[in-house]
Amino acid sequence: MLRRLIVVAGVMLAFLPAASASQDTYLEWFKPANAHIRTAASYLRTGNVDFAALALEELIESRMNENADSVLSNISVATIQTVEKALAQIDANEPRDARQTLLNLRQTLFVAHRNNNITVFDDCVWSLVRKGKALWYFRKNPPDLSDQSQVQKTKEATSNYLNQLNLCDEQAGSEIKADQTWQRLVTNARQSLERIPAEALDAKDKGLLYRFIIEIRSIDRLLYFRFG
Repeated sequence: MLRRLIVVAGVMLAFLPAASASQDTYLEWFKPANAHIRTAASYLRTGNVDFAALALEELIESRMNENADSVLSNISVATIQTVEKALAQIDANEPRDARQTLLNLRQTLFVAHRNNNITVFDDCVWSLVRKGKALWYFRKNPPDLSDQSQVQKTKEATSNYLNQLNLCDEQAGSEIKADQTWQRLVTNARQSLERIPAEALDAKDKGLLYRFIIEIRSIDRLLYFRFG
């Protein structure tokens, strides 16, 4: 399975638009395709398998037409092949594997964009989601707040997530900035993140730290579902 994913990743990286290709044209395809990917991944996480399958089926139907730029068409084909694999995993009653396939696909696209200087706001939120893993670790593995090294690691994870959140807020376009859901989620996450160092860590309050992490993680999932 890992070998197949690596092969697909290689295909997608090889066929990513060169600098001379129209990024606008590529993004016209990527934005709705990515919306289907993240919607399906989110539904699979919550057990809504039928809705996830529907999102993937809609993506498969949206493949580029034969008259589209050949490079962009090849990315579409590689992506849809992976999506078809995820759909087959759903049909085989393997929702966890299907979700992992989609998350691997999303990471492949993220890396491809970075390597080819393609800028898309969705990638900023995806990077935020990935940075959250260091903070979520302390949910199941509470730090020893009497150990300064563990406190420092928790502060670093908090700071890294907050910095990425602020970066995404800076990069958000006017339409997203005006979105009340975006404003509410970012404001609530920022407030909790800023309170962690003094109110939870320095005060050695494990219960409060846990509540902050749970709240931020919930916000993180909503940010991904809507914007990642």
